[in-house]
Amino acid sequence: MNADRARLIGLKLATELHAAIGLPLGNYGPVESIPACVLETAGEFARWLTEPPHRLHLRPAPFTFQQPDYPGPAVHTKTGDHGMSVTMTDSQEVSYSVAADDSKGFPVADTFTWSSDDGGAVLTVTPSADGTSCVFAAVAPGSATISVTDGTLSASDLITVTTGAVATLVLTPGTPTDEPAGP
Repeated sequence: MNADRARLIGLKLATELHAAIGLPLGNYGPVESIPACVLETAGEFARWLTEPPHRLHLRPAPFTFQQPDYPGPAVHTKTGDHGMSVTMTDSQEVSYSVAADDSKGFPVADTFTWSSDDGGAVLTVTPSADGTSCVFAAVAPGSATISVTDGTLSASDLITVTTGAVATLVLTPGTPTDEPAGP
């Protein structure tokens, strides 16, 4: 968010806040200083709106879906330690979400870019319209590191794609040979 827009939103929020609480004098002194307290509050809101995030939280969805039947049958997402490092079969897809927090843990609006280091050989990458989530669909067995960034911070995870269950059996005839002679 640009600084001018943040100042405008900050002033609007500060005016609404002080109007809602009846513009108390409190520590601000006489009536003439009330606009100063509104401007001070507006400045705090503007700083909060323009402060870059302090950390990104990347989370896999609790369920993994079969392709191309999305949102077909769901299975619990297989993860490693701490709920990360997803493992799925080559016929599944999983969604991840990301949230940005400031240094005090409050959510911050941000713009995200998603990627995978496999060049599309293991996963396809399909970000949501608002960029706060992304679907990773398996292409072939292998491993890929997925990442999300806001241009300053980044978060990543490992997705391992394994072969799926047997789906078909192929019977291939051998070359005919003569039977051995009997006794």
